[in-house]
Amino acid sequence: MKAINSVKRYRAVTDSRARLGQVMTPSLLADAVVRLLGVRGGSWLELGSGSGRLAEAVRNGADPQSYVGVELEPAMIGCCHSWPGFRYLQQDVLAIGSLAKALERQAFDRVIGNPPYGMQGISVEAKARLQSLCPELDLQGSWAPVDLYFVLESLSRLKSDGVAAFIVGADIPCGLQSMPFRRMLLEAASEVECYELPQFAFGRAYAEVQAYVLIARYGRGALRHVTLGRMDEEFSLSALRKVDPARATESMGLRRYEFQEMDEALRRTSDGITLKDLGVSIVRGGRTRSQFAQLGIQHFHTSDFPKSGTEITLEGVSGAGFQQATVGDILLPRVGTRCLERKAVVVEGQSPFSEAVFRLRAPAKHQERLVRWMTSGECASWRSAAARGSCAKHLTVSTLLGMPVPA
Repeated sequence: MKAINSVKRYRAVTDSRARLGQVMTPSLLADAVVRLLGVRGGSWLELGSGSGRLAEAVRNGADPQSYVGVELEPAMIGCCHSWPGFRYLQQDVLAIGSLAKALERQAFDRVIGNPPYGMQGISVEAKARLQSLCPELDLQGSWAPVDLYFVLESLSRLKSDGVAAFIVGADIPCGLQSMPFRRMLLEAASEVECYELPQFAFGRAYAEVQAYVLIARYGRGALRHVTLGRMDEEFSLSALRKVDPARATESMGLRRYEFQEMDEALRRTSDGITLKDLGVSIVRGGRTRSQFAQLGIQHFHTSDFPKSGTEITLEGVSGAGFQQATVGDILLPRVGTRCLERKAVVVEGQSPFSEAVFRLRAPAKHQERLVRWMTSGECASWRSAAARGSCAKHLTVSTLLGMPVPA
């Protein structure tokens, strides 16, 4: 995934500070995408080819007849290898007329890409182009999903029996706004696959982004089902299932279906009893970590959750105007993909807690049941699966109050 800083800066640029938001495709991931495609030969197109890592993977694993990469930044084109049949065009993908002139009317056997992502301001012409490619999209003002723009522009240049593969953020396969695109894709393609990438697919040095590999194959008859899966840290498939196109239109995220099954099973064993039914109160801390630091007030934050065990002693002091955690309270992370499964039970002391933490309190008659459930591994899995967000995962009060609690 490549984060974008402005309309004209959606690829790595010469200013090193501007590159901080850019994450090029890791070689192992590029190889995995080509392996999943499982095709050889043919003409290839990549819009936004960056430093050429996908091109290299195609060259090594798919024996292409030709490859065209389109890239805005000359410095990135300079990083690409020169192989027979490979050429790179310095071109802004968002410049409608000049892109059409550069590519002429050529149609390609395969399209591939790791487009930039996020909502960005685009020109009137680019917005009109996006709307023409997917008329049902709901676009507000000059803002539009640039990753979806790259995907649609690529697909528009694909032959009727071609194949496509993209590395995309969660919004395209799972977001509500992209549902018109999913509907259009599923109506046109013969086969669709969507694989969730591991948490650190782009390296541990970069921000966590929930990303997927989306593959579409055309010209093989009507679509019967959609293949969903997950890849492990070695980019090998670790989970697979098939869903019907109607369900895939709503979401192509495997996690959603796994959570639905887990949640349904828990509701049966809990007789439908939830945290709300038990009278549990859930309170979010009222200050950020930095605000507490500026005030010089010791507090409990997500980084303080024990990595093993659950019982903690708090060493803060009582402070008027701050939410307090005290003996008997259960603390849970509100946000943070890496720590969402952690938990803590206060057995001694008291302390304020940050806005990244939830405090749970139950009536005395339900305290034992609540502690037993909230400290279980099954509960941790439920919370992790119920969390939302494309980057840092988070939980809401309403989500937690609806959590089933087995007897």
